[in-house]
Amino acid sequence: MYLNADQFNKRKNEGLDTAKMEVTFLGTCSGGGPTESRNCSSLVLDMLSDYDLWMVDCAEGTVRQFAQQPHVHGQRPLKISRVTKVFITHMHADHVMGLITLLRNLLYNTKVVAYPGEVRTELRLPRQERVVIFGPAGLRAFVRQNLKLTLTRAVDRYVVHELLTAGDPITPCEPIPEGSTTFHPTELNIMHCCELPGLDIRAGPDGLWRAVTEGHGRMSKILVDAGPILHRDPCIGYVFQEAWYPSRKLVILGDTYDPEPMIPLCINPSPSLLIHEATDSHISATADTEVKLSKRSAETVLQAALSKGHSVPEMAGAFAKKINASGLVLNHIGARFPAPRNPSDDHRKRIMRDILKKANLAWSHKKNYAVAAFDFCRVNVPIDPEIKEHPRRHEISTTGAKEKEKEKEAARRPPPPEIIGNANFSRSYQYYEDRGVERISVNAVASTSQAVHTPAGGGSEFIEWDLSGHNSKKRRGR
Repeated sequence: MYLNADQFNKRKNEGLDTAKMEVTFLGTCSGGGPTESRNCSSLVLDMLSDYDLWMVDCAEGTVRQFAQQPHVHGQRPLKISRVTKVFITHMHADHVMGLITLLRNLLYNTKVVAYPGEVRTELRLPRQERVVIFGPAGLRAFVRQNLKLTLTRAVDRYVVHELLTAGDPITPCEPIPEGSTTFHPTELNIMHCCELPGLDIRAGPDGLWRAVTEGHGRMSKILVDAGPILHRDPCIGYVFQEAWYPSRKLVILGDTYDPEPMIPLCINPSPSLLIHEATDSHISATADTEVKLSKRSAETVLQAALSKGHSVPEMAGAFAKKINASGLVLNHIGARFPAPRNPSDDHRKRIMRDILKKANLAWSHKKNYAVAAFDFCRVNVPIDPEIKEHPRRHEISTTGAKEKEKEKEAARRPPPPEIIGNANFSRSYQYYEDRGVERISVNAVASTSQAVHTPAGGGSEFIEWDLSGHNSKKRRGR
C-alpha cells in the first residue's frame, strides 16, 4: 500500500522514514583506479519499501567496500545481504569485475557432498532467483563462465536478463544434461548449476528499453527504463522513476561522451537527479598549487577524453542543462583527481572545486550546485514541494483490449518461475505514455555525509555537505 501526500506528511511529522530515495557511492574512480581514496565504479540505491537494495555496476573491491563503510552517527549502514538486483552499464572491467565475488557472498554456499569437480550439492535448489542481474549482451556468458571456472556451488539461484539491440546475439540458456555432474566449463550455452534462464529483452523501435523491471518504493511503484549512450563500446544508462506521486526520477549514466540517445527517457518529467561521469578535466593554474595538473590545456584534455569515449565536467553540466535536471552529481572521476583525505586537505579540495566550477558554469542552475561524488557519500533525492499534480505513468498496449488488460495485470506482480524458466522467451516491447508534470520551481538539494575518522573511545566525527560544496555542519557523535 502506497501513501498519498497527506499520509506521507502525517508520517513524516511522526519522524518515520517514509520517502527515502538515497544513492550511496561505493566506488567513484574511473578505470585508472582503484586509488588510495577511490574504488572503481559501484553505487547502491536505497529506495524500496522492504529495505532491499539495488546496485548499479559492481567493480572489483565492491564487497570490501560494504565492509569498509565508515560509522556515521544516526546513519544506517548498508547490508550486502539486502542486495536483490544489479544493473550493469557496460562490460568494461572497472564496472563488472566485482560481480562474481558479490554473487559468491549473496548466494548461500552449500556443503559439497560429492567428489571435487562435481556439481551435486546437499540441498535442492529453489525455483525462485535470489539475485536478478540486468545488463548488456555478453553479461550472461561472463557471469556463467566465471562461476563455472571458479567451481562455485550455492543453494540460492541467480538470473541474468540481457538488454539487447537489434544486432546483438542471444546467449542460449540450455539446462545441464540429465544425470550430468560436471560444470561443463567449455560449453558456453549450458547454464551454471545455480542459474535460472534469463530474458532476452530487445530494444523498442526507438532503441530504448522501457519498464524492464519494477519495485515497490516507499511512496510509489518504481519503474526502471534503460537507454543506449555513446561510449567507445556499447553502454547503457538507467532511469529509476516513481510511477506516481512524488514522481521523482533518478538518471544514472554509465561511461559516455554523448548520452543524447536516451533523452526521451530524461524528459516529461525532468530528472530530480542526474549522475553523470566526469573522467577528465582541465585544471586552472590558480587551483593547482603543485603545478602538475594544470600543465595540460583545456583542448588537450577534451581531445584525450573524447578519444577514450569519456566526458569532461563541462559536458556533464551541458547535458544536465539540456534535460533540465534539478540536481547533478559528477561520478567516475579520473584517478589523477583523488578525493580529499579530510576537510583540511586544501589542495585536493581546490582541485575538486575547480572541477565543479566548470560543471556549474555549463549547467547554470539558478538554485543548486553540482556535487562531486566520493566513496561512501550519500545523496538524497528529495521531493519537489512545487509539484501540484499526482501524475501516473500509464501503459499503452499495441495489442487488443484483452491483451492490454493481461499486460497491466502481469505488471503488478513478478512473473512466476514457469515464465522465467522459458529459455527462448523474449519480452515484447511496450509503449508508455509520459504525462507532463507541472513544476513551478525546483528545490532538489542533495545531502551527503562522509566520515573523517573514528577517534579513540568509539565516537565518530563527520562532515555533512550540501550541493554548494560548502561545509554546513560538523558535530561529534557517540
